[in-house]
Amino acid sequence: MITYAILANPGHNRVYFEAAKKLSLAELEIACKRFSVECSDFTLSEIEGIPYLTFKAEQALDKDDLLWLSRLSLTYALFEIREKGSEIVLKPIRREPSYYFNDDLSTILKYTGKTNELFTRLMINVAILSSDFYNTRDINLLDPVAGKGTTLFESLIAGYNSYGIEISSDVVHEASVYFKKYLENGKYKHTIKRERMRGKDKSFTSSFYRFELAKSKEDFKAGKSLQLCMVAGDSRYSNRFFKKKMFHIIVGDLPYGVQHGNVSRQNQSSITRNPKELLNNCLPGWVESLKSGGVIVLAWNKFVLSREEIIEIFSKHNLDVLNDSPYTEFEHRVDQAINRDIIVAKK
Repeated sequence: MITYAILANPGHNRVYFEAAKKLSLAELEIACKRFSVECSDFTLSEIEGIPYLTFKAEQALDKDDLLWLSRLSLTYALFEIREKGSEIVLKPIRREPSYYFNDDLSTILKYTGKTNELFTRLMINVAILSSDFYNTRDINLLDPVAGKGTTLFESLIAGYNSYGIEISSDVVHEASVYFKKYLENGKYKHTIKRERMRGKDKSFTSSFYRFELAKSKEDFKAGKSLQLCMVAGDSRYSNRFFKKKMFHIIVGDLPYGVQHGNVSRQNQSSITRNPKELLNNCLPGWVESLKSGGVIVLAWNKFVLSREEIIEIFSKHNLDVLNDSPYTEFEHRVDQAINRDIIVAKK
């Protein structure tokens, strides 16, 4: 047996960091189910007063396993634990570089009510690891409640094509301006198209911001590009915005039922503030857009909607809710008004 240790990133939000150690154990266990060797004994440990996530593997992990360890939301450094007499020795393991963008893509933009980037990364990882598309290239992700794009930017960091819907045109415009400037400053080759869509029955209008981007002109010409599409529109019409069975994963942060300062959502209807109403109205379209074997991961506030209620809603749409450990280990308190959890469901 080989014992591995993960040093958690100490440089992030302290309130989330304390909760994240527990959440990351669940994320780690889900990842290890996909590894090439049997893993066990997932534990929060202290070595000389420093917290680590530790686990045992029957044999040495291969390159793909180490790549996924490197991508986990809280991974800062990797070690193999060895015993030398009465001493514990940590042998550093090189992290496998696998990200398309730097982390700053999702961290630069600051605003009230923003979801923690590491928690967002955790949700994306859980979605991919729980789907039938674990080793698939050209992943398409949809965030149907995208806000200013934290999930979309984390998805791009991972190298996935990213699509989002946000009801406020002002919010989508601000996110698109930020991303355009980021690409220009980083000298990424990119194109931008803006389009409008109107429902045939005039039930809705929407604006599309479509980015195609690559690290270089050569990659762009060779077709090694990523897509980002942000839609200013109503998520109830997601099945009109996008093709059926287009997405491998759907990841989003449902409204918490909490007003964040002066946050404005233009043309915001009651269903966008109430997670139960939003799901009842929007989930049919989201499911239609999801591939068979795809996974939906949504975060929500348990103070406004119980786990039993949200499971019932998902089950009505023939989604298989993963409701055993470690999928039931993600509940954590964000603040006095928000007790956050995630639901993971497979089509």
